[in-house]
Amino acid sequence: MAYRCGVKCGGKHALIGLMAAVLGFFPVVNAQGVGNSANPLSPRVVQGLDGEVGQFPYLAALLKTKELQQKDAFQAQFCAATLTTPTTLVTAAHCVVNQKTGEKSAAAEITAGFTRNLDSTNIRLIDIASVSVHPKYDIETSENDISVLTLASPVDDIALLAPLIPGLSTEYTSAGRAAQVAGWGNTAGSGKKYTSVFQVGDLIIFPNNSCGGGKRYKIDGLNFNGFDASELNKKIMLCAAGVSSDKKVVDACQGDSGGPLVVDASAGPRLVGVVSWGEDCASSYPGVYSRVSALNTYLQSAGAIPLSIPTLSPSVTVIPLLNQLKVRITAGQDGTTVTQYAVTATGPSSIDPNNTHTFTCFAAPTKRSVTGSCLISGLLTGAEYTITAISATDQGNSPPSQPITAIPSDQPVAGNIKSVKFTGETAKFRVTASLANGSQITTERVICSPVSAGAIRSARILNNSAVVRNLTKSRYDCGVRIATEAGVADSAPQTIRRAR
Repeated sequence: MAYRCGVKCGGKHALIGLMAAVLGFFPVVNAQGVGNSANPLSPRVVQGLDGEVGQFPYLAALLKTKELQQKDAFQAQFCAATLTTPTTLVTAAHCVVNQKTGEKSAAAEITAGFTRNLDSTNIRLIDIASVSVHPKYDIETSENDISVLTLASPVDDIALLAPLIPGLSTEYTSAGRAAQVAGWGNTAGSGKKYTSVFQVGDLIIFPNNSCGGGKRYKIDGLNFNGFDASELNKKIMLCAAGVSSDKKVVDACQGDSGGPLVVDASAGPRLVGVVSWGEDCASSYPGVYSRVSALNTYLQSAGAIPLSIPTLSPSVTVIPLLNQLKVRITAGQDGTTVTQYAVTATGPSSIDPNNTHTFTCFAAPTKRSVTGSCLISGLLTGAEYTITAISATDQGNSPPSQPITAIPSDQPVAGNIKSVKFTGETAKFRVTASLANGSQITTERVICSPVSAGAIRSARILNNSAVVRNLTKSRYDCGVRIATEAGVADSAPQTIRRAR
C-alpha cells in the first residue's frame, strides 16, 4: 500500500518506492514520522484545482520544524490536517508515527501552518503542544490511521470543520455522494510535481461493495477497481475518487496525507474522512480514507470534537402500548454530539386518573445511531398525554420538541420486515417482533400483494421468520399483519422485487 504521506515526509526531492508482493501494490515508502529522515512519502491532489482565497480555512499544513527553520514552508510541508476545535488538529497517524519503529513524533518536531500558499510571507505558524495517536493504530493494515495534534495556543478566528458523528454517517457517506479533498501534495499521477497553493479535488464516495467488497465501480464512464475485504476494513475505512471534465482520474497523492475529505449535506460541511493510503496516485483504484464517524470515540477522548449546546430540537415518535408509551427520540442534525435525551409526558396516571401528572424517561444515543428510546409507564390506557423531549450535551440543552399527543392503547403494533431473500418463487422474510399489548394473538403473518393484478400470498410468522411461496409476479407490496383479541395492525408495506 502507498501511504499518502510520501515525498514530502522525507523531503520534496526524495521519492522511493518498494514492491508490495502480497497485494501487488507499488507503494510509496511508508511514512517514518517527521523525526526520521528515511524518505517516507506523502500524496497531493492529482487533477485538482487551486484552492480559492477563503476556501477550506480549517486546512492546516504540517511542517517539519527543523526544515522550516533551515529552509521554508514549501520544503518543510509533509502532511495536512484539519482544525476541528480551536486547539485540535485531526490528521493521519502515519504522519506522526515512524513506520519502522512505531515511535511517535515529538510535538516540538511539528509546526502547524495556516495558509493558502506555502510560499507566502505571512503564514500563520502555531507550535504543537502534544501528539495523540489512536491506541489501536496498526502500521501493517493502516487500520485506525488517525491522530490528534493539540495546538500550543488556541485559534479562535478560523472556521472549524466538525467531524462526522455516527448518526449522520449513512447520509454523508452513501455511495455516489459528492465530496472534496484538499492538500499540498504531488499533482502528478507519476513523477513529482508540486505547487505551493493547495489543490482541491472533486470526488465521489464509493459503495461498500467496492470499498471492501472488491467490485468495480464506474464514475462518468471510467471503471475503477475495488478493494476486497483482505485489503481494507470497510467499517473504519472508506474510498473515494473522481473524474475530471477531460476524463482524467482525480485523487489524493503524496503529500496530502492527513488532509480532509469533506462532504456538505443536511447538517452542513463535515469531516468524513482523513487521507490515508492508495495504490499509486490517480490509478484505476480509489483513494482510501480513515472513516471519521467510526473513530468518533477516539476523537472525543482526544478532545477533537467540539462540545456545544444543541441548537435544533429533537424529533419524536411514539408507539402506544398498554398503560405505556414507547418514545423514540432523534437529535436535530446540527452536528452536535448529543449525550442524553429527556422525555416528558403530562396526563393522568393509572392510579390517580382525575389529576394531571408529569412523567419522565431518559435515553441516550448509541455508537451506531443518534436515536434513543425510553418507556413511560404508569399511564392510563385510552387517556391523552402531551409529549415533549430535549437533547442534551455537557454544555446545555436543546430547545424542546413541538408537543405531540399520544394515547396508550391495547391495540397491537405490527413488526416490520428486516430482510427478504428469494429462492426462485419463494421468499424468506425476517421481521421484527410485533407487540400484542397484553392481548392473545390470533394470527401473525407476512402478507404480499402483487403491485399489478394477481393473487395475494401470505405465510405465518414463526420465530420472527416467514416463508412465502408462489410469488410468481415480479413485484409485491409486503408487510406484517398481527391480529389479537383487541384488534388488527398492519406495518407499512415494502415493495420487494423478485430477481428473474
